[in-house]
Amino acid sequence: MTAACLSREPVTTPDWPLRSRLELGAFPTAVPCARLHARHIALEWGLRGLAETTELLVSELATNAIRASAGLLSPVIRLCLASDHHCIVIGVWDGHDQMPVRQDGGPDSECGRGLLLVESLSTDWGSYRKTSGKVVWAMIDA
Repeated sequence: MTAACLSREPVTTPDWPLRSRLELGAFPTAVPCARLHARHIALEWGLRGLAETTELLVSELATNAIRASAGLLSPVIRLCLASDHHCIVIGVWDGHDQMPVRQDGGPDSECGRGLLLVESLSTDWGSYRKTSGKVVWAMIDA
């Protein structure tokens, strides 16, 4: 069974004071870089209680973005983090325009659980198309 991801942007406002962006090559080695960056940013922002979950969700979203970027001429992903001092919104852009679909993987399945994990650990999540590519995002709060 699969569930379509809601196509909408996260509820953030331009006045959220804390923002970070990181562009990485869409290669497997980008995942630990994205995780470390996200963890350090959450700690820098004083959101220690969200650091571990932020790191885990960034790992899932970046891995999916890298898989979606396979075969693209310019394999790049972009990690964006924003916070209002209480919540963190994680957004990961990739150049592929196909929207994600959450899959309910069986007990023996080796993949397909990433978005299920995102759904269970986040307050809200979704995706939206850009002029090129898409952004998959998740919001977490204390």
